[in-house]
Amino acid sequence: MYLTAQLRPFRPASAILLTFLLTIESICSVSFGQADNANPPEQIVKLIFIHHSTGENWLRDDYGKLGQALGNNNYFVSDTNYGWGPNAIGDRTDIPDWLEWFRSADTPTYMQALYAEHEQHSSYTRTLNNPGGPNKIVMFKSCFPNSNLEGNPNDAPNPTPGYTVGHAKYVYNQLLKYFDAHNDKLFIVVTAPPLRRAETSLQAAANARAFNNWLVYNWLWENNYTKSNVAVFDFYNVLTGANHHHYYLNDNITHIFGSQNTAYYPTEDSHPSAVGSRKASNEFVPLLNIYYHRWKAGAKNIALPSQPAYDGWILESSENAGTGGTINQLGNLLKIGDDAADRQYRSLISFGTTSLPNNAEIVSAMIKLKASGVTGNDPFTTLGALNADIRKGAFSSNLNLQAGDFQATANKLSVATFNKIPVNRWYNAVMKSADFPRINLSGATQFRLRFNQDDNDNQAANYRDFYSGNANLGNRPSFWLTYYEPSMLK
Repeated sequence: MYLTAQLRPFRPASAILLTFLLTIESICSVSFGQADNANPPEQIVKLIFIHHSTGENWLRDDYGKLGQALGNNNYFVSDTNYGWGPNAIGDRTDIPDWLEWFRSADTPTYMQALYAEHEQHSSYTRTLNNPGGPNKIVMFKSCFPNSNLEGNPNDAPNPTPGYTVGHAKYVYNQLLKYFDAHNDKLFIVVTAPPLRRAETSLQAAANARAFNNWLVYNWLWENNYTKSNVAVFDFYNVLTGANHHHYYLNDNITHIFGSQNTAYYPTEDSHPSAVGSRKASNEFVPLLNIYYHRWKAGAKNIALPSQPAYDGWILESSENAGTGGTINQLGNLLKIGDDAADRQYRSLISFGTTSLPNNAEIVSAMIKLKASGVTGNDPFTTLGALNADIRKGAFSSNLNLQAGDFQATANKLSVATFNKIPVNRWYNAVMKSADFPRINLSGATQFRLRFNQDDNDNQAANYRDFYSGNANLGNRPSFWLTYYEPSMLK
């Protein structure tokens, strides 16, 4: 199963939100962005990269060429490697070790040294002059053994030390406490590269995929992290397939992945090849520019839960009628699919977006639905893609659920399509940047949820249940937005 998107030549000029386009081959694509800027910073910016051998190869002029690419984009690059720093902290870059770096009694000592570092510990050409002052950007990456995670894909954060999905989530959640207190720095998480198939199990590889998808899709949202000084580059994903990407495409940040969870670009071991490393360089640098400009603009993240009073489902009055009949606005579940009489279920979710400034420039927007269960055949298999239609305001005469919302005119049909691969039971749909003006900044924004095909004529119920706004707050649909105010630009 592959996630794809239409490709276009690489160019500079949107993070953390996605658009999934599913094809008949179960291919999904994800996009994020509007007023984004992928051009290099206007002035030289100091960057420090914490890594080991894979990062060293990635930086090298004769291998991944990342050092040159960063320099060409106005970043003065320094790095750490084995043996670096107080207590030789540079030796320790596994996922559990990040707690020592960022959340220990020695953190002030390590960070003082890290921010002041201006030397090279790998071989790459630097043509820029050191502008002076501390490093402003901190990139850090664990190596490929960290993709051999135990546990299960949906495991919750767990403080018990170990190389597990749960502990990895716990570590990164803890890191946010340091990052939140240091908004004067931009922190770039680079996911650990994949292992060769011969060096891992299918379960461990699936765990690595799930953990890295969690970092991309759920990490900041689950923690309601409002600042823009943290971003993720999915190095792991880029190296798992020729058609797997994390890059800037058609004015949107796009994340494309498939079913292969092991290294597509290995060498004699799991170190990524030069070809894979250069691919990662080409995809990463424009994203870094975008993340930098968002941070400098003071961009903010906001999570809006859906409004209980207005969410609900509508059942078609009869098969092929195309009009609404029965409605349910009180239950804590949304139904989407068809019933035993082949009548279509559609659902509405509403978000109050008045908390956004009237002049907000939205740069990413993602709708999130949490799955509850399935009745009959899975409509993701039988009824095609799950789409969201948008209405700036109410679909009908007011926000209250009405039978007529079933067929009411949308500002745009299929403004976003949900990925059929969930992250911790959350299904995600990201709007493209061209549709951000359809988000209401002075009232409510409603989405109507429906599968591509209205029914499958099998005289059996086939529908999905998702939690509605009437469910507990932690299960409600969510609208996760990143925006800035033009007045905040520096």
